[in-house]
Amino acid sequence: MRMHNLRCWPRVPAILAFVGMLLGGASGALEAALTTKSPEVLKAIDRGIDYLAAKGTSDNRLGAYALAGMSLLTYGESFDHPMVAECAAKIQEALGDHDVEELGKSTKFDMYSTGMSIIFLVDRAPDKHRTDIEFLLRYLQKMQKPHGGWGYPNLKTGDTSMTQYGVLSSWKAIHAGFNVPIGSIERVTLWLVRTQDPSGGCGYQGKIGENNKLIKQSGVKQSLTAAGLGSLYICSDMLGMTKKVERRDDDVPRALREVKPKENKPGSPRVKTSIDSQLVYATAGRGNQWFAKNFKVDAGQYNHYYLYAFERYMSFREYCEKIDDKNPKWYSDIAAHLLEKQAEDGSWKGDCGVVPDTSFAVLFLLRSMRKSLEKAKLFGEGIMVGGRGLPKDISKAILNAEGKVVSRPLLGPAERLLAALANPELANIDDSVNLVEELPADKIETLVSKHGDVLRRLVGNKSPKARWAIVKALGKTRNLDNVEVLIYALTDPIPEVVHAANESLLRIRRNLDAVALPEKFSEEDRRLVIEKWKAWYRSIRPDAKFEWMESK
Repeated sequence: MRMHNLRCWPRVPAILAFVGMLLGGASGALEAALTTKSPEVLKAIDRGIDYLAAKGTSDNRLGAYALAGMSLLTYGESFDHPMVAECAAKIQEALGDHDVEELGKSTKFDMYSTGMSIIFLVDRAPDKHRTDIEFLLRYLQKMQKPHGGWGYPNLKTGDTSMTQYGVLSSWKAIHAGFNVPIGSIERVTLWLVRTQDPSGGCGYQGKIGENNKLIKQSGVKQSLTAAGLGSLYICSDMLGMTKKVERRDDDVPRALREVKPKENKPGSPRVKTSIDSQLVYATAGRGNQWFAKNFKVDAGQYNHYYLYAFERYMSFREYCEKIDDKNPKWYSDIAAHLLEKQAEDGSWKGDCGVVPDTSFAVLFLLRSMRKSLEKAKLFGEGIMVGGRGLPKDISKAILNAEGKVVSRPLLGPAERLLAALANPELANIDDSVNLVEELPADKIETLVSKHGDVLRRLVGNKSPKARWAIVKALGKTRNLDNVEVLIYALTDPIPEVVHAANESLLRIRRNLDAVALPEKFSEEDRRLVIEKWKAWYRSIRPDAKFEWMESK
């Protein structure tokens, strides 16, 4: 993992004291440090995994299924490992027929289970589980409280413990190409800022003071502070407060040019947000100071749950502040504690239940959050403008044996370029985009007639260039079957893609003056244009549902 210097996150004496506390003194340096590669750590992980592989479904709570499956996948087991598959099947069975209202009445799908299920299904096979993940994300949005936190349905307050899984599952989903509204992330960010205890710690049921003044919180402890700070760092990443990008490639529209990470200055996130980054940095700084004084290896009740949250917090802090310490002392100290507490059967027993506590311990020892960050390979770019979801009725691409979306067997040159664009690795994306642009209308028509579902699905491609090219190509066909996905493309975060979608719709309608979109449009302009196109399409096809829009 390559690290860079970063100027935007503040460094204060108390943070340095925290580092000193974690690194320990000279006597600690003489002791053999434990790392993720230490033989005794690897043996403990293996024993824990063996337990979960045998007993992963012995706890019938949905969150326990998800945690067991997450642990096995993080360890390196395949998506079709028997226990991984069984855990996924248990969650799918509980989801039933996808009724958000009914799910809200279920005691099985609390916010812990919802968040963990999203994370597990995304980790296992995001395209195979797309329908379930999108449903759970809609439910997550429905259950988010107006102030931004998540919590018990019968309470107005947000719950720091539950909120961490709403935040983490959103981050995971966005990285897998699903859509999460930026407004959701902004609200929870402000909730985390406003519910911090004046000491810097985080409490249980967050209370917001008058005029957003910090007030004393109840139940401030290590586990909740790790949950709150980890969530804050994750939100800062989703809002682009770590780095900005430098655009290149003069031969394509500016917003579609290749991006290159570049260090950002405070207050200049990649994602346009009204939240002042300095407010977030100050909150994180107070929290880091709190941990400098209150860090513990064993925090008592729910300790394994705490250690899982602490690893997440420290991994995101290392990532955001560019602390390049692959073998920190805090990991060694906690690993030694966990090795000492492991049972003969390979499990860990605490207050959350044997399967969850074993999963928490294994995920800590594996440094699961650091693994996720390394796998994402998007260090500091900010991800709210990344991959996107799609309307349910056009997500009909074929799934291969590994649960990945692939196109049907293709033959001709035009169809081979479609396969290249569908490649999840986006190999040779520039060449493929150029070929799409050069195809004449009759070739595009042939391509759409054979593989329309796959082509329309590419409007959700992770590459802005690919989305732009596909949207332009769909307009050449004047095919009404392309209208709904082009209206969906009007929600794209890249303005050039939005303009291309509107131009394609105008060509299909055969009236280039029907619906005008200003060059520099506002969100209200966008909303009005979408409503006009929906009304026009319903005048032709009255049964059009636009369910994807209603879920936003």
